[in-house]
Amino acid sequence: MRNVLFKSVTKLSWLVILAMIGFTFSSCEDDDNGNGGEDEVVLDGFYVKGPATAYGDEFSSNATMSTTKNEVIQEARSTLYETYIPLKGGEGFNITEVAGDQRMTYGPDSDFAVVPEEDRTTDEPQVDFHRGSFTETDDQFTVPEDGLYHIAMDTEVGKIVVVPVDYWGLIGGATPGGWSDDTKMMPTGFDQTSMTFEVSDVELRGGEWKLRYSGGWKVALDTTLDIGDGNKGVKVNTNFGGSPSSLEPGGANISNDNPGIYTASLSWSEGEGYAANMEKTAEIPNTDWTGVDLDIVGDGVSPDNANAIDDTSGWDWGYALLADNEGDPSKDGEVYYWNWTDVVLEADAGFKVRTENGVAAPENDLSFDLGYGDVDT
Repeated sequence: MRNVLFKSVTKLSWLVILAMIGFTFSSCEDDDNGNGGEDEVVLDGFYVKGPATAYGDEFSSNATMSTTKNEVIQEARSTLYETYIPLKGGEGFNITEVAGDQRMTYGPDSDFAVVPEEDRTTDEPQVDFHRGSFTETDDQFTVPEDGLYHIAMDTEVGKIVVVPVDYWGLIGGATPGGWSDDTKMMPTGFDQTSMTFEVSDVELRGGEWKLRYSGGWKVALDTTLDIGDGNKGVKVNTNFGGSPSSLEPGGANISNDNPGIYTASLSWSEGEGYAANMEKTAEIPNTDWTGVDLDIVGDGVSPDNANAIDDTSGWDWGYALLADNEGDPSKDGEVYYWNWTDVVLEADAGFKVRTENGVAAPENDLSFDLGYGDVDT
C-alpha cells in the first residue's frame, strides 16, 4: 500500500513539474512573438506617432523627443524637447506622452498655424513654419510636403513649433558667403530612415564657420517667460557648432585650419541623428591679382607726396597715393608686389592699403583693405 501511494504521489509531482515547464515555455513564446499586449514595456517620454511617420502607431525609440538647450541662455531646459524627423506631406501625426501607465495624446490647438512673415524675426528660419499651442486631443498635426522637419515643444509654456529643414547652410568667415549668406547643402532625396544634404566644390578658407538650416539661427516658442537674471523667453537652436565630428546645437564656431575645395555633407539617420562629413577634394587655386591697382589712403598720407591727391572716394579720408607703376603689381612666380617709393607719412596719423578708391577692381572684381595703426615716423 505504501508503495502504491508513493508511486501515485511521484506521478502527480512530475505532472505538476511538466505543467509548470509547459507554462514557462508558453509564456516565453508569447514574449518572443511580440504578443505581449498589456505586457509591452514603453519607456517614459514623448513619442512622435502617426501615418506621417515611418513608425505608424508604434512607440519607437527612434521617434522620441529629447530635452535640449534654451537658446536664450544656451543652457539645458528640462521642459524643452526637440527632434528631427522625416514626415510625409498631407499625412497626420500626434505627440504621445508616456508617464508610467498613463498615455496622453497631443495635437494642435486652435492657434496653431503658419507664422506670418511680419511676425518672424530675422534670426528665425526664412521659410513658412508652424507655431502655436498644443492640447490633449486626437486631432493631428500635418505638414504640406514630404521632408525633414524640426519639431520642438515646451511643456511649461504649452507651445510647439514645426519647421521644415529645406536645406542646411554653411555660413561664416571661412565660407564663400561670409556671415551673410548660406552656402546651401540641398537634400539628395526623401527617405524616412535617412537623409543627406550635400554640396560640392565649396571653397573653404581659413577661418570659422557654422551650420544652420533654412537660413535661421533660432526659433522662438515664447518671448515673455521670465527665466531669471533679466532673461526672457524660450527659443530653440536651429544651428550646429562644435566640430564636424561632434555637432552641438548652438555650439561654438567651427574652426577650419585646412583651406581647400571641399565636398560638404550633413546626414541624418534614425536613431543616430546628424553626422557631418567635410571631404577636401583640391587645393584653392592662387588668386590672379593682375590688373588690381592699389593705393594707400588716410590722414597719415602727407600732401607733400608729389602724386598725392585728395581722397574723393566714399571714404573721404585724407590723401590717397597710388602704388608705383600706376598702381599695378609686379609678379615673381606666384607672388604679387606693390611698391611705394619715398613715401612721406605724417606723424601720429593712420593709413590703410586698399584697392584703388576702395572699390572692387573692374578686371576681376577683387577688393580688400588692410589697416595699419597710427604711424610714428
